[in-house]
Amino acid sequence: MSKNDKIISPVPENPGRRRFLGLMGASAATTSMALGGCSVLRKPVENILPYAKRPEDLIPGNPMYFATSMNVGDAVLGLLVESQEGRPTKVDGNPSHPMSMGAANAWAQASILDLYDEDRGKHPLLNGKESDMEAAEAALTSLAGKLAKNGGDGVGILSDWTPSPTLWALFADFKRKYPKAKLYSHDPMHTGNSETGASLAGAKGRIHPVYTLDSAQVIVSLDADLFGTDGDSVRAAYDFAGGRKVEKPGDGMNRLYVVESGFTNTGSMADNRLRLPASQIGAFVAALHNALKLGDVPTDGPLSSDSKVQTWVTELAKDLAANRGRSAVVVGPRQPAWVHGLVHLLNQKLGNLGKTVHYMSDADAPDSGTLADLSEEILTGRISTLVMMGGNPAYSTSSDLKLAARISQVPISIHLSYLPNQTSQACTWYIPQSHYLESWGDLRANDGTVSIQQPLIAPLFKSLSAIEFLARLTTNKSSKGYDLVRAHWAGIRKDGFEKMWRKSLHDGVVADSATKPAVPSFSSTKALKKSVPKRAEGKGLEVNFVADTRVADGRFGNNPWLQELPDPMSKITWDNAAIMNAKTAAENGIASYDLVQITVNGRSLKIAAFVAPGVADGVVIIPLGYGQSAGRTAKGVGFNAYTVQSSASPRFSLGAGIKSTGGKYKLALTQVYGSQKPPGDWEPRPLVRENTLEGFNKRPNFVEDDEVLPKEKLKSLWEQPNETGGQQWGMSIDLNACNGCGACTIACQSENNISVVGKDEVMNGREMHWIRLDRYYTGTDEEPQAVMQPTACAHCETAPCENVCPVAATAHSPEGLNDIAYNRCIGTRYCANNCPTKVRRFNFFNYAKRNDQQLGKLSYMQRNPDVTVRFRGVIEKCTYCVQRINEAKIDAKAHGNGVVPDGGIVPACSQTCPTKAISFGDINDAKSEVSVNKASSRNYGVLSELNIHPRTTYLAKLRNPNPALV
Repeated sequence: MSKNDKIISPVPENPGRRRFLGLMGASAATTSMALGGCSVLRKPVENILPYAKRPEDLIPGNPMYFATSMNVGDAVLGLLVESQEGRPTKVDGNPSHPMSMGAANAWAQASILDLYDEDRGKHPLLNGKESDMEAAEAALTSLAGKLAKNGGDGVGILSDWTPSPTLWALFADFKRKYPKAKLYSHDPMHTGNSETGASLAGAKGRIHPVYTLDSAQVIVSLDADLFGTDGDSVRAAYDFAGGRKVEKPGDGMNRLYVVESGFTNTGSMADNRLRLPASQIGAFVAALHNALKLGDVPTDGPLSSDSKVQTWVTELAKDLAANRGRSAVVVGPRQPAWVHGLVHLLNQKLGNLGKTVHYMSDADAPDSGTLADLSEEILTGRISTLVMMGGNPAYSTSSDLKLAARISQVPISIHLSYLPNQTSQACTWYIPQSHYLESWGDLRANDGTVSIQQPLIAPLFKSLSAIEFLARLTTNKSSKGYDLVRAHWAGIRKDGFEKMWRKSLHDGVVADSATKPAVPSFSSTKALKKSVPKRAEGKGLEVNFVADTRVADGRFGNNPWLQELPDPMSKITWDNAAIMNAKTAAENGIASYDLVQITVNGRSLKIAAFVAPGVADGVVIIPLGYGQSAGRTAKGVGFNAYTVQSSASPRFSLGAGIKSTGGKYKLALTQVYGSQKPPGDWEPRPLVRENTLEGFNKRPNFVEDDEVLPKEKLKSLWEQPNETGGQQWGMSIDLNACNGCGACTIACQSENNISVVGKDEVMNGREMHWIRLDRYYTGTDEEPQAVMQPTACAHCETAPCENVCPVAATAHSPEGLNDIAYNRCIGTRYCANNCPTKVRRFNFFNYAKRNDQQLGKLSYMQRNPDVTVRFRGVIEKCTYCVQRINEAKIDAKAHGNGVVPDGGIVPACSQTCPTKAISFGDINDAKSEVSVNKASSRNYGVLSELNIHPRTTYLAKLRNPNPALV
């Protein structure tokens, strides 16, 4: 545009007052944008002009939603991401995606904070010193030229597991163009043992199983955390919970058997649970084959002769035989390939294939070597240039491979990574990688469904996505991710491509993209028998290395939301620990909080000990992902268990020793109690009501019959609440579905601008989470069961907090909400003291300001503009997402009769819950879901004997155990 082009009409010589003030305001706004604009958004210089025709989907102040997807290992989640004025602020599940079903896990919810991580790569590094993208591009140009000359000789590419059709196609192009180059893969969240096991058992091609647990009556989980860290946990939890819906006596329920060494989320949901060392799982599967008379299969050694274990094998085999075609046996990814092969064979012989267990092909995945192969190639000098895409292999691998030292030996090494981490420090070049919310891409879920990954914001810093990076090496020219993804799918869907493309972006899934299921045939092959090693015999403990429920393999270690999220079982935050049961601890002279030294695989690790029930005898559980040396949040938190891993058996090792060092270590726990069994002769007053399915069928009113107080309740000094006016909001939580995954806690934190307080403040009992996931043990210390109970403000009708506030800062709304006026609160904390369930949080410090100082001002951009940021000296707690209630009411008034329909208000916790355990709505509407739940005979309120009339109530938990194993 030339300087002579007119933008607005000339200013008149004598403008009126209104015209003059308008021009001055526009001038000031333009100046402030030019001088103080947000540089990270890199908004273009624009003139302030009204829309001639405003886009119909753009309303200032209203959020917009875009479909995208993310993966952790082989697990892909379809997502809907909220954008406020161009800022992504909230992640939720995409209802159209088969792996999310509208839900999301804690990792997906917290991934929004990673986008605004102040530690993320802002510029390339050359030998640890700041460089620029132009120099990095020149280095890539030089490398591409070298590849063209020698066909890739001496070049190795190491990547994490990203199931992207476009990326896989680029790898195929790269390999065709440079046949001498070598590809390697490493991802602790994708072991590949299931695929290898299928191949050992005779399957043709590369295939993996997909489970439809909603079709299974009997589910067997073997060393697997189905609803926690393993695979498609969101879909697994959704399907499993569908089989636990009991509305009336006589309704059926599925049955879950869990065999595991540690106590997991999945174990807490078990109807029958067996504590067994991970090293015995293979022998247990072989024993099942024999008990079912399915033929001899190989094993690595004898199964425990303990009578309980033998009884388990017998009774489980009977139940599986009675449910052929209606059962599913699932083994965890930590188990070696030969155990997976036995389970594939077992499911086939039980008639489950094509019914509850399906197989999908990974034929397009690039053939790649292992990390051990790469380490050997570097050691022998056959790798002169190493390119690493994603991950942190120098940290997240067994120390006997000495990968960090090996990388340093390579003349030229390049690391593409979102965060500059330990691997980046060992490389020649570090190049920033774009966050998935900044990138174009695509992902294929385990069931074959493809979703298009579309960005919600331009890259905040100069960075490349994985497909842009690989295309740069392959073609020696810069390409945009958008063009690469479009070109890939245009080549596949030639007819009607534009329509397909627009629909895929809108829906979040590519229609008819799921691959056709494979039909494998398994057998006890020679290869399977040959792959079974002899189990190492000897004294000592078994050490199990497990993915952490919060930071996974360490990839989320720099995320403070996840660091402060309590582990669902141990309730530890900001740390990991060596977890063992009381018997193992006593035999080795160990107590909780002791600093111990564990010696395994010829190496030693100092770590804090923690004694917890439910762990197998002689087993120590150590979560991975801690003890990192990079990132302001991750650095120095916890202990690095990778340093004692063995590449030969990376997930569990035998013959370990443990001893106390004499020191102590402070662990931050959010729950130091947890048994529902009262001390001495005290009368039981359980906060969680539970029964068996059989007991419920015989006595459907057991909740009411077992009330602490008689029907007439306590006399009250206050008038009974009037719940008849207008719409009255309430919540119901089904304990039969909740598995304690923690997604609701992180969703609430993201939606409501809840601050992180840090380890020291958690130890002082000052954590700020509005939803507390209480875990209670039942049964015996030796054979415990566990139940989860989400606890937040119950919005009591006769709330004890309201009548003690001296300034009326907390009061009841006409619709039944227990509201807080933040600007009235003077911080007496009388309300918190008088709250029966202790769910009111107090800002002892200006945590919001502290977060900005510690996490960086980039984190400002994540905040929800619809929710007030609280200051020091103010109480806060669950509001039932009142901002969403008000939004729905405004919409109902504008477009209807003012009545919000059932399902029109979905709080953040309910929206993300994978099991749909949380229902919310109008309790005056007898047909609403929440009213139907509250009318159930399983409905009860926590501490309702105090006459508090909580609006949030619970449905009692039921289990369906095998009577022969009780």
